[in-house]
Amino acid sequence: GRSVRIQQRTSGRSRRRPDNRIKQPPTADTVHTLPARLPDDREPTVDTPILLDGGMGQELIRRGAEPSPAMWAAWALLHDPGLVAAVHADSVAAGVDVLTTNTYSTFADRLEPAGFGDRADELTRLAGRLAREAADAADRDVVVAASLPPLRNSYNPAPDAGYDELLGEYREMVGSLTDSVDLFLPETMGALYEAQAAVDAAHESGLPVWISFTLQGSPGPPLLDGTSFAEAVASIDADAYLINCCSPEQISDALPILRAATDRLVGVYANAFHDMPLGWRGREGDPLPPGRTDMGTDRYAQVALEWVELGADIVDGCCEIGPAHIARIRQVLPA
Repeated sequence: GRSVRIQQRTSGRSRRRPDNRIKQPPTADTVHTLPARLPDDREPTVDTPILLDGGMGQELIRRGAEPSPAMWAAWALLHDPGLVAAVHADSVAAGVDVLTTNTYSTFADRLEPAGFGDRADELTRLAGRLAREAADAADRDVVVAASLPPLRNSYNPAPDAGYDELLGEYREMVGSLTDSVDLFLPETMGALYEAQAAVDAAHESGLPVWISFTLQGSPGPPLLDGTSFAEAVASIDADAYLINCCSPEQISDALPILRAATDRLVGVYANAFHDMPLGWRGREGDPLPPGRTDMGTDRYAQVALEWVELGADIVDGCCEIGPAHIARIRQVLPA
């Protein structure tokens, strides 16, 4: 049957839970060990790939949240946290192994222009608690990943802040989330030094750390700042390396390159937008491109299976991919 092998942390930390189930994140050591390079006829490296949830922001808008450029998914935390809880619950029902916190836009620099910068810690903690409660209510092991976003715009190869400034801001988010989550997931990273700052802050928690890069707006597999996957993997110590929030086609092209660069877990989760330009500034009111009409649940599940064949150990969805897509992926994944 379907399982994700989960092992108790060795860090000595413990957290009260409503029951005695131990919910620990899969890691490269506890799930499997991969060879440095995979043969053309590679066998699956896990009985069932690890399944994360889909994108939160667009799903909230689809359910009635205000499409606020300034607040993005944090709008629901302020005005309708039950909507966030409902998305988490539907993701659990869809069969996820890992829930992601709704913290992509809960940091002070994002919230200050809307007048809520002083509530960043409150909203980040609320997001962590909502994900934790949904995971703990599941009838199986579901772990919680803390989303750490790019802090100076998405799809940005050159954030206008240095490493030390970004590290300090990520430390604040990590401090707000550590008690609620099982692992940290810096995601949609386009610049190596911003990814490094997020990972370094996350490591201070003592929890496992995954890292996810975006290629959105770029013509090829390197990171947006030109860093190769090989250099990124060599520079950043993480338990898993992922690609997210770019087109399924980009991911399919890049996944074999990432797979060849590391013997640790690799994962992918695409968006379903039409072309998103490099330098897009949603925080400043740039309109979102329209959603694609060719990435329904069946088609996206088919693509996810293709990614598994290419070596993905973790699959998921990003913007425009919701619980219905995730449920369909669960149905077709090998059991």
